[in-house]
Amino acid sequence: MLLSGGCSCGAVRFTIARYLFAHVCHCDACKKRTGSAYGVSVVIEDSDLKEFHGEVRTFTRVAESGNPFEYDFCPICATTVRWRVAALRGRQVFAAGAFDTPSAFEMVGEMYAAESLPWARIGCEIARAGAPDEAYRAAVIARTTRQKA
Repeated sequence: MLLSGGCSCGAVRFTIARYLFAHVCHCDACKKRTGSAYGVSVVIEDSDLKEFHGEVRTFTRVAESGNPFEYDFCPICATTVRWRVAALRGRQVFAAGAFDTPSAFEMVGEMYAAESLPWARIGCEIARAGAPDEAYRAAVIARTTRQKA
């Protein structure tokens, strides 16, 4: 099942073959990045990226953990399209809202839930108060696999 998307102006386009999981992040960096109450992320294996066209600019932010985050955004319309995190080797993350059909994704987890705005929790069964760990990632991947089956 191919899923495509791009930036607001159409200068950047991408297609993925499949995704590992989709989830909500309530961290302050995602609030700043989106200008909203949280960020919605779609995590893929690098090998599942089938096409990526268009020029992007990259902004690098170093998290409190010391992990660098590289955000790719369109230099024309400023839409953040994807990012890479050093802790997720071999994977990359796409902004769910950048997909042509963001409704194709069911949110299976929430991270940094302790930082959520009181009215912004979406009520996922899998929730982590802070940063994700391997147990969280395994749980959201397993839930997504069951839902796709």
